[in-house]
Amino acid sequence: MNNTIPKSLDEALQIIKSSVILERELERNLFQEEKSNLKNNIKGLSVEDHLYITGDIWRISLSVSGTITHKSWLRQGVPALLEKEDFSLVVQVYQVKEKYIVLQYKGEIEVPEENSFTLSPWYSESTYDAYLEAIDTLIQKKDKRARDLLSWILGFHKNEKPSPPKLKNIISYSEKLLDINDYCFLYGPPGTGKTTVLAESIQKWKAQGKSILALAPTNFATDYLVEKTASMGLRPLRLGNSAKIKESVHDYLLDTALEESEEQKQINIWRKEWQNLKKKAFAWKRNFGAEEREERKQLQKEAKELIKLIGSSQKRVKERIIANADLVVSTFLGAWNFFEEGKKFDIVVVDESTQAWESACYMAILMGETIIFAGDPKQLPPTFLDADTSQTKSFLEKGIEGDDGTRTVFLETQYRMHNDILTFSNREFYDSKVITSDTLSPSESSNIKSVLGSDKNIFWIDTAGSDASEETGEEDESTYNTTEADLILELLKNDINKSSIAILSPYRAQIDLIKEKINKEFTNMANLPLVQTIDSFQGREADTIILSFVRTNEEGEIGFLKDYRRLNVGLTRAKSTLILVGDSVTLSSDKVYSRLFETVQIIGEHRTIFEFLY
Repeated sequence: MNNTIPKSLDEALQIIKSSVILERELERNLFQEEKSNLKNNIKGLSVEDHLYITGDIWRISLSVSGTITHKSWLRQGVPALLEKEDFSLVVQVYQVKEKYIVLQYKGEIEVPEENSFTLSPWYSESTYDAYLEAIDTLIQKKDKRARDLLSWILGFHKNEKPSPPKLKNIISYSEKLLDINDYCFLYGPPGTGKTTVLAESIQKWKAQGKSILALAPTNFATDYLVEKTASMGLRPLRLGNSAKIKESVHDYLLDTALEESEEQKQINIWRKEWQNLKKKAFAWKRNFGAEEREERKQLQKEAKELIKLIGSSQKRVKERIIANADLVVSTFLGAWNFFEEGKKFDIVVVDESTQAWESACYMAILMGETIIFAGDPKQLPPTFLDADTSQTKSFLEKGIEGDDGTRTVFLETQYRMHNDILTFSNREFYDSKVITSDTLSPSESSNIKSVLGSDKNIFWIDTAGSDASEETGEEDESTYNTTEADLILELLKNDINKSSIAILSPYRAQIDLIKEKINKEFTNMANLPLVQTIDSFQGREADTIILSFVRTNEEGEIGFLKDYRRLNVGLTRAKSTLILVGDSVTLSSDKVYSRLFETVQIIGEHRTIFEFLY
């Protein structure tokens, strides 16, 4: 880890820049290795269809000779590399079926109408380019306002901070945010409704005529911002690739608005003309003389002029659509690539900013006059391949630690979970400052309490003393526990509402194992529980959470369960029922987990695996 304490903003920027460069190199090497692993590659793909969608989006459908559903990396929205001999194209997976794949890409690219293509996992180089561009913009002092804001946030500015906002004696949280004219941190513990506060503030900023950009580090969080603001009567405009975006949000996409515009009909006609001109211009001829050469030159000129006309027309339509929207919503990269350098919004809000890379937060600062960072520093930061990264502390955490309290708004009332579920995390991570709303009345819709025979809200099903053992996968070295997976499956076999349950684990191998067992047991059954890693489920909630800890060993070794931010996320997703599955002896070797076990014994129920499995 780079333990150097920077003495200036430029030193801090150089440290982050070095971290981004190293991370890019590590990811590139990782995917080169995965690409060379023939097990991951899908060969023998044949082009079946090639469609223009809208804007500069194209999709290509490819058939496959065998089945592809067993490729775990092949998921909607992931980047991939399509290759054949000297042709290669970075694409995104749009749809996966048993016998075909639909891929999506941007730009007018000639894809050979052939077979024998190979598809392999890839990564997004453009993300790193954007991060480095933002860092260099600050290093090169191209934006004084952004440098000043960043210097104040990180504590490097030599001058006094601007006058602090008058946050006291203001009735609502959204009113507090309206009083900010430079930057602010919205500290939202689990279930405190920070996205709702942001949406309410956006309504009020819009009434003042402000231009607003709402950002989030993940597509899930970005889509939630769209849904939340739309539910309040606002007109959000979602930037981004439809391959990564929820179906329910597609109506708010820029590409959808483009396709529905009157101008797009004419643009589509011009595009067909352009394609015909290109075909004619590059058509093979046996006899090729001066006359043919001149004709080809003229056709190429016409095609070039037409594509310019298409580009300028689309730009005008996009500008009009954006001007008519109440706010623009995007991931960092989507907004950074879309807006020209120097474009500034009056307000930029960043939701789930704990999960954002520091360099992504620089992008937000460069795109706005007033910046609101919302998140929870006690939850998980973004993940890095470099175990010794200098970015283990999130930008939000740095900002809140360096603030004197004048620009931090702490949301103290939570509306998600039963107070018993909140108790441990509240005491352990939030100094018992979070209170549960009097109006909260979480109902138990999964009916799993009838299986447990108790009306408690938190349970620990103990595997201590059983033959449970942890194992490590050969390929990814992730840990799994078959006994815990079998126990969870046994619970699901009961007559319960499975769709209101989410099953979480810190370990990817455990998630894959549980999914495999569920799919085998409940074939062709709809409304199954969601099964995800804790990291993937951050920012979400479910009526009932079953959390599989996995680790069980004589040494009391618990691995990266020691990142207590991960524990905090896992414990605070449930609304009415939290079921913890784990070896109390192994886990209690750690003081924090020991306190958790004691808490469950006092306010919940301690059960044993022998009641359910043996």
